[in-house]
Amino acid sequence: MKKFPYYVDDIIDIIDENEEHILYDYNARDDQLLIKSELRKKIFKFVDSIEDEKIDKKELVKFAIREAFELKDSDIVMIKQESIFIKLFDLKNKKEIPLAEQNTIANRFNGIKEEELKSFMTDNFSPKESKSFFRLVAKLFVERYFLGKHIDNQEYEKNVFSYIQLIIYEQLTYIFDDSNEFFKGCSGYIFRIHFKEVFENIAELMLTQIALSNDYMTEFLKYYSLDIVVVDGVKYRVPFLEAKNGLKWNVLSMLSIVKLYTKTKSLINETNHHIDKKEDEILKLYIGKLTPVEYNSQIIENKNKISDLLMEQERELDKFYDSFKLEKDEDKRVSLRQEIKSIKKYMQELRKEREEEKNKYIGKAEINKFLLFDKEIDTLLRYLKNEVRILEQNEESFNSIKNSLVKALTSKKQKL
Repeated sequence: MKKFPYYVDDIIDIIDENEEHILYDYNARDDQLLIKSELRKKIFKFVDSIEDEKIDKKELVKFAIREAFELKDSDIVMIKQESIFIKLFDLKNKKEIPLAEQNTIANRFNGIKEEELKSFMTDNFSPKESKSFFRLVAKLFVERYFLGKHIDNQEYEKNVFSYIQLIIYEQLTYIFDDSNEFFKGCSGYIFRIHFKEVFENIAELMLTQIALSNDYMTEFLKYYSLDIVVVDGVKYRVPFLEAKNGLKWNVLSMLSIVKLYTKTKSLINETNHHIDKKEDEILKLYIGKLTPVEYNSQIIENKNKISDLLMEQERELDKFYDSFKLEKDEDKRVSLRQEIKSIKKYMQELRKEREEEKNKYIGKAEINKFLLFDKEIDTLLRYLKNEVRILEQNEESFNSIKNSLVKALTSKKQKL
């Protein structure tokens, strides 16, 4: 406990005192526990109160949980937004792979059962998180090996799968926990399950680079138009960019489509961003659920209702005045005088209420600001509609190029 003096015991006490917020055998598995939201909040409320800036609070929580549950190094602690997930991973359950089979299909998932990896992914990756994760993996691969190291086609073909699996492994241990043995198997499993998705993202990022006139990427893709290459005196047939309909693409034939599609998609994203910003600004001008224009209309309607009431009371008052003038009986005159007084008081209240309504008016400057934003959003939406139309017109060709590239990127040259 020397790593985090003083604080670990406090966190363990919080866990012990709130055991009702711990789900053992989570999702009907005896190797999984879940610390529910209520307990997670209590733990982090204490941790956030620690003023020592040198302490990594997330690591402190993980360390304390390991101590509290007496976890092994191979067990996994994952701090999620609404809970804390604990995966018990016993290395004894890991199938030992003979040295001779280390690089064979027998060692596909580092000796871990596929159903265990599937369960882990189901419990910890929503479809949205999964999509975001593999987009990140593709981005890191392109940035590291293409844009950073400028690997050639030979190195790509030889190492692409191991490079991608390494990035997946790095990201899993970064996001979750440092359980090397488990995540070595997990990275292989999720790469196999999401193989096509990873390469679709890589292909799209590569096409974006040639649209930006990246010379390295252009040369890299020209490789797939060579048909035959000679390496160390041996002839090989190169994978080519062929669509399902038999059409063959090359850098020149796909460049104009890719540039237009990429530019249009970028403009659509930019326009949507501007629309979101304008809508945020316009929402600040709302009064409750009403726009300033609707709000003022409601004020006018309320004022008109009050004015109508005043007119009715004016007529009533005139009637009582006429009756008062004609009435001779003193008792009835007293009663009429009281009615007149009541009507006058009510009319006074109505005038005050009408004045208060008038003071609620939204000023002209705010109304004009709202109308300007509304007009700008309308203009952006018309522009967006046009750009979406252009994108849709080119989508089929772009997808044909992308799918052809995915097929080429996942193939290797064949010896003749």
